[in-house]
Amino acid sequence: MRAARHHLLILCLLTWCMPPAWAQDDVDNSRIPSRPGGQILDQARWFTAEEREAAQNELGQLLSESNIDIYLVTMEKLPPQGVETFTRTLGETWARSPVWCVVFQVPGDPAGFHVEAGGEQMDLKQIDQALKEAIRRARRENSEKDRIMAAWRECSESLRFIHASRLRLHERRVDATHNYYDNLEKEKLRKRTYIAAGVAGFLFLLALIVIITKRIKSKRAIFVFPETSWRIRFQGPHSGGSGIVVNYRRKNLK
Repeated sequence: MRAARHHLLILCLLTWCMPPAWAQDDVDNSRIPSRPGGQILDQARWFTAEEREAAQNELGQLLSESNIDIYLVTMEKLPPQGVETFTRTLGETWARSPVWCVVFQVPGDPAGFHVEAGGEQMDLKQIDQALKEAIRRARRENSEKDRIMAAWRECSESLRFIHASRLRLHERRVDATHNYYDNLEKEKLRKRTYIAAGVAGFLFLLALIVIITKRIKSKRAIFVFPETSWRIRFQGPHSGGSGIVVNYRRKNLK
C-alpha cells in the first residue's frame, strides 16, 4: 500500500513538471503540408483552372525575374496552430529565395485573407509597414477572390521595392568597401614610390659627390722645377735656377 502511494506521488510530480503539449511547440510539423509543385496550394478548390494557371505564370515570372517567392494558399478551415503561426511557418519552410510571402485564405472566413512575409537580412519592421499599405489597398476590391488576387500583387510590388532597395544599399556598401581598400592600396603604393624615389635620389647624389671628388683629385697640378746649380751671380749670394716665377694669385679681370 505504501509502495503504491509512492508510485502515485511520483506520477503526480512527473505530470506536474511536464509542460502541456501545446506549450512544447506552437507548430505541429505533422500538420504542415509539403510545398506544392508550383506556388499555389488550393486545398479549398477555390480557383478555377484558368485562374490557377494565370496566377502561377505571374508568380513564376516574379520568382525568376525578381527572386521573390510568393505562395497562394487556400484551406477549407482554419489551422489549429493559428493563422499567423501557420502562414509564417509555411513561408519559412517553403521559401526558395531571399524574399518570401504567403497569402492565406479560408473562403468565407469573415476575417478575410492573411499575409506573412520575410526574408534573409530583411528589415521586418519595414516589411510589416509595406504589407499594411498593400493589404489596405487590396481590401478595397469588391469580391473575396479579387481581394486575395490583389493582395499578392500589391505585396509583390512592395516586396520588390524593398528587395531592390536592399540590393542597391548592399551594392553601395560593397563599392564603398572596394573603393576604401583601393585607395588604401594606392596610398601604400604612393608611399613606397616616394620612399624608393628618395632612396634612389640619395644614392644618385652620393654617387655624384664621389665622382666629382675623384675628378677633382685627379686634376691636381704637379709643378716640376728644373735642377739648379749654385753659382755666384752679379756679386750676389749663391743662386741658381732658370728664372721661373710661379704666381698663385688670380688676375683681376676687368
